[in-house]
This record gives sequence, C-alpha cells and structure tokens, in this order.
Amino acid sequence: MESDSVPPSEPFSLIIWMAIMLAINASYYHLLISLVLITLLAFSALISGSEVAFFSITPAQIQDLKESEDKADFRVRNLLERPRLLLATILISNNFVNVSIIILFNFLMNQLLPDSSIQVIAVINAAILTPILVFFGEVSPKVFANQNNLFLARMTARFFKFLRGVTYPLGWLLVKTGLIIERRFENLNHEIDLDEIEKAIDLSTTDGSTQEDVEILKGIVHFGNTNVKQIMTPRVDIIAVQNAYSFGEILELVRESGYSRLPVYEETIDKIEGVLYLKDLLEHLDKGDDYLWQELIREPFFVPEAKKIDDLLREIQANRKHQAIVVDEYGGTKGLVTLEDILEEVLGEIRDEFDESFEQSYKKINKNSFVFDAKITLIDMCEALGIEEDEFEEFMAENGTLAGLILELAGELPKKESVFTYKKYVFTVLTMEKNRVGRVKLITENA
Repeated sequence: MESDSVPPSEPFSLIIWMAIMLAINASYYHLLISLVLITLLAFSALISGSEVAFFSITPAQIQDLKESEDKADFRVRNLLERPRLLLATILISNNFVNVSIIILFNFLMNQLLPDSSIQVIAVINAAILTPILVFFGEVSPKVFANQNNLFLARMTARFFKFLRGVTYPLGWLLVKTGLIIERRFENLNHEIDLDEIEKAIDLSTTDGSTQEDVEILKGIVHFGNTNVKQIMTPRVDIIAVQNAYSFGEILELVRESGYSRLPVYEETIDKIEGVLYLKDLLEHLDKGDDYLWQELIREPFFVPEAKKIDDLLREIQANRKHQAIVVDEYGGTKGLVTLEDILEEVLGEIRDEFDESFEQSYKKINKNSFVFDAKITLIDMCEALGIEEDEFEEFMAENGTLAGLILELAGELPKKESVFTYKKYVFTVLTMEKNRVGRVKLITENA
C-alpha cells in the first residue's frame, strides 16, 4: 500500500507522518537496509570514540602500556608508534562509514516515499539523519571515550590494526601529503620571519656598526635554521685513514694533511670505525711500523645530515667532541662537520695556518672572467664576483659549492670543456679530477 498524501510541514508532525509511512510501506528488504544503517551507525560511534580514546592517552598511561605484557596493550602501543597513520586510518574509515550512511538513508527514503520530492527528502535528512549522526555518531561516543580512553583503546586496537592494513595505501598518501604541506608552510613562515629580522638588523645598525657586527647578528638569526648538510665538508673532500695502514703511513699522512683529527675507516669510507687524534700519537713517535696504532682509535660521533646546527652544538658540548661524521638515512658517510664549521656560521670565516686562503681559490683574468677552484663555496664565489648571494640562492642550501652548482646544472657528471649557462653567467669546466670537478672558468655576460 502506498500513500500519495502530502507530508505536513511541522517537524513533530513530520516525524509522526514519516513513522506511519515507514510502517505502511516497509518490507523485509527495507528492514534489512535499516539494520545495515544501524550497524553502520554503531561503527561510526565506535570509530569517533576511538579517535578521542587513542589521542587522549596521557604520558603516564603510555608508560604503563610500555611496562605491560598484555597483548591488547602491545597493540595499543604499536598503533600509537605511528600516530599520523593512525589518525589517517580513523578519518578515512569514519568518512567512509558516514558517507555510506547518508547514501543508504537517501536510498531507503526514496524507496519508502517514492512520491516525495527531493526537497522533502532533504528536509527529512536535516530533521532526522543529521541529529542522529551528530548525537549518536559523534558527541555521545566521544564523551564516553574521554572518560574511558584506555578501555576503549584496548577494545578497538585489534580492529584498528586491521583497518590500518586495509587503508594503508591511502593513509600513507595522506600522511606524506600532509607532511609536505606542513613543511612548506613552516618554511614559508620561517623564511618570512627571518627576512623581517634581517631587515630590522639593517635598519637598526648605526654608523658606528661595522659590517662584521652586522654579519654576526645575521649569523645568529640564521643559526637555528641551518642544518648540518649546509656546512659540512663533503665526503669526497674528507681526508681519512684506513685501519690497515702501517704506523709509518699514518705519520706521513698526518704530516701532509696538517689535521689534528683523522677519521679511520674499514674497507670504505662508508664504514667509519673511529677517529685518530694527533695528540694520542705524540708519545709513540719513536715506535716502528709494526706499532698497533689502532688501539688509539676513539669512538666516532655520528649525526644525520638534516640535524640543525644549534642542536649539534649542544650535543658536541655535551659529548666533548670537536667533530662529527655526517651520515645519510642508510648509514652511509655524507661528510664531516667540525666545531669550527659551526662557529663560522656566526663569527664568519675562521682561518688558520692550514686553511687555503680565499685568494688562492680563484684567479681573476679580467673584470668579466674568473677561474675558480670548484670546491669554493657559492658565498665566497659571490664575494669574489662582487654580487649578492641571492643570485645563486636556489643552489645555496642543497649544494653550497661551485662543484655542486655545476653538477646541478649538468644533471650528470660533466666532462672537461662542458659549458653551462645560468642567468648571465657562463661556466666552463676546465679540469676534472677523477669523478670530481676541478677548476671552472666563469664569464659574466654584460647586462
């Protein structure tokens, strides 16, 4: 039996009218859909409550979970180890369930009230489904979860471990996308802040302030935003010794290099096993080639290339180290950073008797032509050219040296006499030393 009566407009009368129409037109098929809707609503409540349950667990409760040997507690710990992925799993699942509820409810209403207009169905959705979803699917379960977070987390941990596996591809994509967006905005905001501070420094400096004072202030501003990769000595420039060297070879290398600390590696430089200090060798200078100098090797200090140098400075002070081996995510050696490198970021270049002078790293042919050692930093190159550093700003963070800029422009290992153009600058590779760029000729085109 079907009714073609017009539904009333008052909300209370509408609910009574809808109940009567459901009773008249209902069938087992419709009842089955209703049961599915109730089940989905229960899942929505469970998922919404679990979001609060997992993310309201206190540090003290987490400590209790770590000390517990219960399997449910282990599953909760396992989920909380990757909180972003857990949150993505919860949001994906909850949205899927809620969208399914809305689609099924609309389908059921169209089946039970075939003569009703779209506007009537929309009113029914707003008057019935929305309050039910908000109260039973969101508010009530979250209030319960806030008071019983561990109980609900333990109860649903197995379920969410399963859901995490099912939704992993989409969850992983959401997490990665979110991280990229987050970093972009963080970097943008931070760069804006740094630029404003730099302008404030320029405006506030008096006539009595020296350029060195200004540069030190700017170095302090950028100190916390600089990572190890930007200041390290790259692996190709590291002078290190193999643990198979004889004592005589070690002494010869120490004399030639002039360094007081040398990394020691086994087989390849990716396997750094320690650091040899010159002062430890002094009392053994009279020993022969068969002296076991390996006993003097000290423990190495490793740091990731993304570490900020302000954090590294604190660690170096705490560990009483003067240098650290920089490693990538696979544990391979990327470079070496020293306490001097860190201090130079604030104080400017600190040169000693072993440093190559700035003037030795390039030769000026005429006002438009220069020959540079490819190891020169882009900052020093800009200083030699008498131009602003932002001319090569896009290469500063990633490469830091002229060799890195050439490799970036080439996209591969360049050959001798290769020519590359960037803006108004023409670079010609003059020499290649094995797989490294040696010397580069730079010509500035007249603007």
